[in-house]
Amino acid sequence: MKIRAMAHTAPAPHAFGFSSVADMSEVSASVLKNKFSEVARLASNGPLAVSRHNRREFVILTAGQYEELQQSRRAPLESLTAEFDQMVTRMNTPKAKRATAALFSASPKALGKAAVNARRAAAHA
Repeated sequence: MKIRAMAHTAPAPHAFGFSSVADMSEVSASVLKNKFSEVARLASNGPLAVSRHNRREFVILTAGQYEELQQSRRAPLESLTAEFDQMVTRMNTPKAKRATAALFSASPKALGKAAVNARRAAAHA
């Protein structure tokens, strides 16, 4: 079976814990078609690049590897969702609502004065 692998070192992990496609072991599409069971066994050891016309076009992952990839993609979104929910909670306090009402009812002169005061406070911090 014609499989090209990086024999000298293990591939360095990238985002999501997988190596670069260029570092993966490779199998041609025709070998995949003709020797699927053997290729599937190899893919169980790690992601496997599939090439057509000497170009790596696909990657075979086990179901477990795919789930790991999906979970790693969801984790940042879940973190941002929690942060957003906390921010909305802080914005919905009575104090925050009063501040928002004061902001929208303030005159341009009052807004200018508040901006100058905030700048001064930031310069002293």
